[in-house]
Amino acid sequence: MIEQLPIKGYLYVINYAEGEESLCRLEMKILLNQSFEDKWILSDIEIDPSRSVFIKERLTIYYQADSFESLHEMVLKQPMSFETFKLLFMRFKDQSLEYKERLKRLYAIGSLIGGEADMYEPKQLLGLTELNGKWYFGTLEPNCNEWVKHENKPHSYSFSLSVRVSRSVANLAVGHQFDKKIIDPCCGAGTVVLEVLTVGGNIIGNELNPKVAWKAEENLKHYGYENVIQIGDIQEIKTHYDTAIIDLPYGHFNPISPEIQQMIIENARRIADELIIVTQVKMDEQLKAAGFEVIEQCEAVKGKFVRYITMCR
Repeated sequence: MIEQLPIKGYLYVINYAEGEESLCRLEMKILLNQSFEDKWILSDIEIDPSRSVFIKERLTIYYQADSFESLHEMVLKQPMSFETFKLLFMRFKDQSLEYKERLKRLYAIGSLIGGEADMYEPKQLLGLTELNGKWYFGTLEPNCNEWVKHENKPHSYSFSLSVRVSRSVANLAVGHQFDKKIIDPCCGAGTVVLEVLTVGGNIIGNELNPKVAWKAEENLKHYGYENVIQIGDIQEIKTHYDTAIIDLPYGHFNPISPEIQQMIIENARRIADELIIVTQVKMDEQLKAAGFEVIEQCEAVKGKFVRYITMCR
């Protein structure tokens, strides 16, 4: 039991695939309000580790000390107790402890925890680690990677945003404001719409092509979400939104002219206070011409293919 122990903060373990560092840094800035040098972040902000594809796990810190001996004394005086638990040593770059020393410290802390140690199916994971001379101990929650199942949705297009990038864009849009009114006015098969809903956001999808809109509806239904897809032209949208998300169409089957692209951007300016736009080339001048101010920009690279993610208002 840990009810009486105050939380001293959170340690997030970060990882990203090749070509995603820029996007990861922007998402962590939005979600945790800071950057990182190594692949971890200490923060007072609580984020579900499964919300981001870039967070591997989260340590909820209940004990923090300048030495292992001090930490051990804290746990001895006020130990935690669980039905079953497993204690792991969280390893990071530049840690100097050898394997036997890590085991020794795990045993010293683990022997103070009430309950039965279970290496295979524990009801609670615990984490112990040392960073920059300080020791941390608490409950450990891994990312459940729920987004992976969205890679097998009933309908998708090869040129659509990947689920990983869509999930990150969803987090950029929602941030900590779950009541924001969001629209994807060119939603296609609803990849971004699904991710916004999954992270707890409030979104409407709009699609010009009824056949494509039906596929978006089917995708949402497949994962148990109510239909939030409407059919229509972006130029006919009357409702105003806090944020628009656009993966700018480039005409993979039929050419889309720069004039149509500009029309989409200008209508995004008309219907939303903020815009997150994904493009295959930088479009800062076009965005400025429509009345947007570029606030943040990053890129997601896969091979020779680059997508630019731009946050505007």
